[in-house]
Amino acid sequence: MNPKWRRRAAAALIVISLIGWPVSALTFAKGEPQFILALSWLAITLTAVDVWSTQDVRKEQEEG
Repeated sequence: MNPKWRRRAAAALIVISLIGWPVSALTFAKGEPQFILALSWLAITLTAVDVWSTQDVRKEQEEG
């Protein structure tokens, strides 16, 4: 996958997960345990942050 697209996908996933978390808590997942819902969204957010940071490391290694 192209590094630019990987960064864009990670950034989009971060934004989507941070918006989706409260939206889901207030709408379709209202009846779910909120702690479990938060953990699920946090896992998605942290994975996207990991992809973002890994891409930075790859870029530094390619340049250096």
